Amino acid sequence: MIVKLDNSHHNELMEYLNKEPEFNLLIIGDIERYGYDNYFFNIWGNIKNNGCIEGVLVKYFEFLTFYSYDIFDVSAFAKIINRLNYSEISGKTWCIEALESKLNLSKKRIVNFCKLENMNDLNENEMKVKIKKIRFGNINKVVRLYESIEEFEITSAENIKNGLKSGRGYCVEINRQVVAMAKSTSENHTHAMIVGVGTHPDYRNNGYATRCIIKICKELLGENKIPCLFYDNQQAGKIYKKIGFKELGKWSICYR
Repeated sequence: MIVKLDNSHHNELMEYLNKEPEFNLLIIGDIERYGYDNYFFNIWGNIKNNGCIEGVLVKYFEFLTFYSYDIFDVSAFAKIINRLNYSEISGKTWCIEALESKLNLSKKRIVNFCKLENMNDLNENEMKVKIKKIRFGNINKVVRLYESIEEFEITSAENIKNGLKSGRGYCVEINRQVVAMAKSTSENHTHAMIVGVGTHPDYRNNGYATRCIIKICKELLGENKIPCLFYDNQQAGKIYKKIGFKELGKWSICYR
């Protein structure tokens, strides 16, 4: 039976999600921050007769995430999803592919999902540049960098502040302009998601964003947190692999 989960299901849910903690780091982080009793964050799970969970659906505002370790009741979860008001649903590609024929979706994006457990030896002397922490004082400069990168959606200072509440960020400034950056978000006690990696078009191919990623990843690994990230740009993928990221699988984002 699919039921809305609460504190009474916490131990079983954590055991289920921690079968693949990297894929579930966003869900685990949100549970740590928000718990179960609020209006914008809800979790449903299929509870079997033996008390085990088979499939989890999460709604965070208008965003859905679906996770299953292996088998799950496709029709039952699709029925619930179709009742919800949402703008996109994401999850492991094989899970989303099982559901999408029963959902009214408009388009899909598939990305690679990676994690970093050990960094490769890199010659950082080749990339001499000063790395600055992203703080409230330079967030407006970061917003302008978002505006200069065609692949990025326009964001606001408030959105960046909110993201940094569960992570950290580093950037490179040249002539008082932020020209490259990388951030983490949804950090929990074991993992973190690397996001917002980008460089101004006029300053690319200098290793600036790479240095920002390296700075964050060294800090995270030093805190025994595993950095993870999504990518669909093959050139970026080569850089991540050079740092030491290993691919775990495919992740899909579908839009209504």
